[in-house]
Amino acid sequence: MGLGCLVLAMLAVQPSQTDNMDYLHAVAKQVLDSAMVLPGESITNGGRNTTVYTIRVPGGTQSYYPAFWVRDAAMMLGADLVPANEVEGWIRVVAGTQPGPSGIEFPHGLHIPPFSIPDHVTLQGEACWFPGAYANQGVGDFGFLPPADDAFYFIQMVSEHARLKSKANLFLSRVETGWGVQALSDVCEKAFDSVAVDPATGLVTASDLPGQTRVDWGFCDSIQKSGSCLMPSLLRWQAALRLERLFNSIGRHEKAQLFRKSANLIQASIPQIFYRQISDGQGMLTSATELGKKDDIWASAFAVWLHVLPKAIEVSVARGLLEMVQHGGIIQQGQVRHLPVSGDYGGFWERAKSTRGTYQNGGYWATPLGWLIVAIQEADRTTAHRLFGEYLDHLRSKRAKGAPFEWINPETNSYVNGNYGSSVGLVFASLTQDKWR
Repeated sequence: MGLGCLVLAMLAVQPSQTDNMDYLHAVAKQVLDSAMVLPGESITNGGRNTTVYTIRVPGGTQSYYPAFWVRDAAMMLGADLVPANEVEGWIRVVAGTQPGPSGIEFPHGLHIPPFSIPDHVTLQGEACWFPGAYANQGVGDFGFLPPADDAFYFIQMVSEHARLKSKANLFLSRVETGWGVQALSDVCEKAFDSVAVDPATGLVTASDLPGQTRVDWGFCDSIQKSGSCLMPSLLRWQAALRLERLFNSIGRHEKAQLFRKSANLIQASIPQIFYRQISDGQGMLTSATELGKKDDIWASAFAVWLHVLPKAIEVSVARGLLEMVQHGGIIQQGQVRHLPVSGDYGGFWERAKSTRGTYQNGGYWATPLGWLIVAIQEADRTTAHRLFGEYLDHLRSKRAKGAPFEWINPETNSYVNGNYGSSVGLVFASLTQDKWR
């Protein structure tokens, strides 16, 4: 066979983009369905689901995270992989844990601000306010305030339910909460305001003071940051726009305008506070303004995917991400590190519970991959497709061994927690919402 014929033969057996997306959809559905826990069903380490609703734990290895994580569940949405009636059950389970105007005080100085949303909920419907919490809330190892992102992911659930039903009837209805039967619209509004922000910028803040620390978002729950924090601020911007749409849909236009005003303030503040120019035509967004002031690959990609940045800065960040994908060593088997591998704004986090080269401090994850593919496509479509291909190769070659994993590090032969939901569900949803092909 001549060289030309050999090349044509090789191209003929390569999966098409449609084939790849169809495969990704099939695996996403398999993994998310394997995370389902029906009412009355029991799982190892989690007990029996007594909530009366179908819920989903973070992945098909159900005993690894045997509870209902708010953000992981929200990351399953956006691509019609979960039906509306199930999402309604999730909303009711989470709303049922929301505390009233007094908040909650726990031993060891742990404090739950009024109207907060928990990190996760047990299969018996009990709120777990901190990462690692089950029977008790811990001693502050993961902050003395709950993570700053779950309120915004809860609002995503409510918004997604309205999209799936093509109406906001549930948003208008009343639901059981920890402070009585309340309008879901009020539950969402108060949850939105439960997270501390800088009033001048609208950005979410975290403190480094003893007894006042918090996780900025769950995929950095082993990392301590302080000052204004990028990822929860992006989520707050997204939640504000969702609430604007929801309130407009029920005719409460003045309330909607207040959320539009909040979104505009956040959007103006993000590039002013977080953008860092690396070189001519390339930039990145830093993860926080004080502790944790590192180039945040995940959040930078998310910001480009959201189109929250001014166009010139969006293009600069896309080019910065492209450079890191092509030459920066941030990719292993199509999966992504949190930080650049080296430099003053990379390497490893200053304060982390996870050891170097593991988990959120040097592990490689598929969770943000959809955002990153869309982001670098703005600068180089060929590299974006090659990255997608690397991820699909990993998924296909290791599917029988548990891929998609929560995180990996091939250098240490680490492939951790198989059949992890966001490692395929969020990738598929992110690409689908962007209509990426």
